[in-house]
Amino acid sequence: MEGAEKASKILIANRGEIAVRIIRTARRLGIQTVAVYAADDAHSLHVKLADKAVLLSGESLAETYLNGHKIIRIARQTGAGAIHPGYGFLSENAGFAQAVAAAGLIFIGPSPENIRLMGEKNKALAYVQSLGVPVLPSFRGTRNELARLTETLDCPVIVKASAGGGGKGMFICNTPDELHENLERAERAALSYFGNGELFVEKYLPRARHIEVQLLADHFGNVVHLFERECSVQRRFQKILEEAPSPSVSPELREKLTSTAVQIARSINYRNAGTIEFLLDENGQFYFLEMNTRIQVEHPVTELITGIDLVALQIQIAAGKTLPVQQSNLKISGHAIEVRLCAEDAAHQFRPSAGQLGHVRFPEQENTRIDTFIEPGLEIPSRYDSLLAKVIVHQPDRQSALIQLQSALQQTVVAGIQTNLSFLQAIVASPEIQENRVYTRWIDQHQGTINQQVLARQELVKPEKIIAAYLIFHFLNGKTSGETIWQQIGWWQLSPHFHVFVNDQEFDVRLQKTSGELIFQIDGQNYTVTDWQVANRQVTFRSNEQTGTFYLAALNNSTRVHADGVSVDVRCNEVPGQAVIRKERREQEKSLRNQLHSELFGKILNVHIKPGDRVSKGQALLVLESMKTEIHVLCPANARIKTVHAKVGEPVTEKQLLIELEDPGS
Repeated sequence: MEGAEKASKILIANRGEIAVRIIRTARRLGIQTVAVYAADDAHSLHVKLADKAVLLSGESLAETYLNGHKIIRIARQTGAGAIHPGYGFLSENAGFAQAVAAAGLIFIGPSPENIRLMGEKNKALAYVQSLGVPVLPSFRGTRNELARLTETLDCPVIVKASAGGGGKGMFICNTPDELHENLERAERAALSYFGNGELFVEKYLPRARHIEVQLLADHFGNVVHLFERECSVQRRFQKILEEAPSPSVSPELREKLTSTAVQIARSINYRNAGTIEFLLDENGQFYFLEMNTRIQVEHPVTELITGIDLVALQIQIAAGKTLPVQQSNLKISGHAIEVRLCAEDAAHQFRPSAGQLGHVRFPEQENTRIDTFIEPGLEIPSRYDSLLAKVIVHQPDRQSALIQLQSALQQTVVAGIQTNLSFLQAIVASPEIQENRVYTRWIDQHQGTINQQVLARQELVKPEKIIAAYLIFHFLNGKTSGETIWQQIGWWQLSPHFHVFVNDQEFDVRLQKTSGELIFQIDGQNYTVTDWQVANRQVTFRSNEQTGTFYLAALNNSTRVHADGVSVDVRCNEVPGQAVIRKERREQEKSLRNQLHSELFGKILNVHIKPGDRVSKGQALLVLESMKTEIHVLCPANARIKTVHAKVGEPVTEKQLLIELEDPGS
């Protein structure tokens, strides 16, 4: 009973969608929750939903979500008897789990010994190999130790953080030279993400599939599997689409994978939720990859095909209760698919996006589940993972699930920042996904083709529609508050001539307003609109017997227009603050070309140059991090470094000046 009493109030040591997801289950179980939050998360949904919320003072992750001592102190001060770590942050930190127990609290997860063994990749591989489980050849050590092995390794190999997970800081190396070059990058990422610079090099399978088995285990030796998931659709080793059961696994292979996973968990006296991950080669041979000793992002697909609430069972197991399900009672029901909606621009190498959200809408339809923390007006910070929401569907079979998923994505709107929504729509509709012809490097190797599909989708949203929505939003929304009398009477009607730029493509636009009609003359072609309405950043109108709906968000110097899963940036010379300045003087143009600005928010990780250095076109000048992604700022031309405005460790904002160049001969 003591464990149950302690678990009657839970502190959630996390943020974002997983914190919201845990709160919802706890509320259903009658359990009170305590949220912790950094200052830039003050308005996040998990803070609003929890019974109590406590600020984590400080600016860095080390001071906030990674400060285990502070989190434990808050748990004790608020009367929380248990801590749920979610995923990421402290979830696989054995020291934190040990400190939680030492403080007399319950850690809702496995034992520190479980975490420690499976968190150190070399030890985990050696251990499972001793059980007779196949593993890939690997090496572990410091950057300098591994550098001495580069000539002897059989490439391709992959280098990653020994203490890592979640696809962070991983690099494929096809030659010894590439390995040597990437060791420093991998070490930097390992220190940044996990506080441990030790590295791990493993044989790489270029066309592998990623299969994982979900497990549950209690304190009494009971272990069950909840079948497998496939997570082969990844970009930069970050999963983007997951499904259960795997369409690549036969009943015979399923039996081998699940029995192997249960064997590993039982042999280490594992408890709580965990996942054994495997790589599956083209010949059907599987290899142990790692064990994730936590709940995973993709757990909803398993919940939907089994009817099991994994978070609820995590809590019950941690409270000392016997596992309430037996293997014989678990069956696969239908097919579930999840995609991750992220704040990133897929067309520009998945460049992270941050800022304030405008309109947010998710589908409300049967057999569709949305796990998210976002809502209109929320400011998306730049220093966390880019995940905004998970869209999950469940149908009797895979083909029906794919159809449902396409419908759900079509009804999803997240306006105000760039997202990968149109990218998700493109890959879900792709023949490779439809026919299950994917592998872990499929997206990375076919990025150009997929981007063409995204552009094709964007072209379906005609520029004239975007321009009409933009001009209606700015000039015909009926606003009077805060405007001058000159604006109120419609000054633009005296000279209704506009220069509009849609994603930097210029259009000459003239507008005529008649009784019940708007006639836009765009580059000489007429486009007629009727029945227009503007309400809270949403514009609707009819044209050619079709009704269009558009969502708009005014940014610093442009307006982002969202329609049919596509976001475009629009500017107009007649809208205050959004004019495209024409640079007449060559010297001014040259000066601006020689200024390198940050294209996004983030933090400077490394600076490779100093004033006076000669640099070449394509050379990496500095590295910044945004939303846990490394961005390399490259030199646009042969030049000399004039001034460096960036320092390691400093935060940067969008459009901030980083480096000034000058002609190498000057």
